[in-house]
Amino acid sequence: MFTEPDNNTSAHRILMITSLLHPVAGGAERQALALARALQAKGISVCVLTRSLKNLPSNETIDGIETFRSIRTLPLPLLFGLTYFVSALKFILTYRNHYAIVHCHILQNYHSIAAMLAKWLFKKKVVIKVAATGPLSDVCMAKKSLLGGLFLNIVKRADAVIALCAQADNELVVAGFPRDRIVKIPNGVDTSLFKPGAEAARLPANLLFVGRLDYMKGVDILLKSIASLQTGDSKISCDIIGDGPCRKTLQQLACELDIADKVTFAGACANIVPYLHKASCFVLPSRSEGMPNVILEAMACGLPIIATLVGGTPDIIKDEYNGLLIPPDDIPALSFALTRMLADRNLANRLGKQARMDAEEHYSIDKVADAYIALYHGLTVQND
Repeated sequence: MFTEPDNNTSAHRILMITSLLHPVAGGAERQALALARALQAKGISVCVLTRSLKNLPSNETIDGIETFRSIRTLPLPLLFGLTYFVSALKFILTYRNHYAIVHCHILQNYHSIAAMLAKWLFKKKVVIKVAATGPLSDVCMAKKSLLGGLFLNIVKRADAVIALCAQADNELVVAGFPRDRIVKIPNGVDTSLFKPGAEAARLPANLLFVGRLDYMKGVDILLKSIASLQTGDSKISCDIIGDGPCRKTLQQLACELDIADKVTFAGACANIVPYLHKASCFVLPSRSEGMPNVILEAMACGLPIIATLVGGTPDIIKDEYNGLLIPPDDIPALSFALTRMLADRNLANRLGKQARMDAEEHYSIDKVADAYIALYHGLTVQND
């Protein structure tokens, strides 16, 4: 099952669990795969357990990572959770001799409970990552689930709970998670893949948004801000990459605002690098966030960034230093920030260069993987 690393110790065998994985390309899925690749490149043997999806093989190797789609679910409200839990637990128990640590992505999923049973039954170490903060945070969603109080009391006993940002850390403390088990490790970005492109490729007034098209991402605020700009520059354009339940509503809004000729809804995209290379500014007007991968990717590409003061974004972006921060749901503030960024190229260049340096120094996936390896080692050498 696992490819053994050169250093054949139990600390170097990890079972990662994530609800979805490639070809699903959301932030959590991309982050899980990127971390697994980085860990394996450093000699850590990683296997990924994920959900079974129609027309996809039950076992395959993705970017060198052995992946098992063995979590089976029934699409019914009560049976979904039960079948998810039972099938995840079956895999965890069947292959219990092949790993030392279970690393769960997204706290509120049922695999976290299955992992905790492995901890109690077989002395496995369990790491659980909190993927989201704010109104849709992992903690809030867990509370709202069936037997949510019991769920949280169980996962509080994990060996380590990963907080991506200060807000996640605070939410965990307020929810009663032991302070000594909360570990702050940010998301990471592959700075060799996401890097600045040729300056000549950048369009002079091209805005870029990447994300799911739902209410929480605030794309409606972006469209209204573009419509309110008083630059008179007909060359302003905006590429919106992603799909979701609000796509048609947002397209209609663009028509109503008479900016449909300036906005391109490009849909979901497996490779956003070309869009990052041609953009002059990246905008993320979210109402709620965890630690957005797309901001890290934009930073790594040397883009100046405008983002909202939500979730983990203020941990990454410092106002006037490597980007501009604005309040959520504030059309005038976003309009003013856009006007500044598009009119002042010195400002945009300075912010973009600093963003790239910060991505390399603090958020490269290589350094994030080192932090996880140190955590794994600490867990496997400590006394139970």
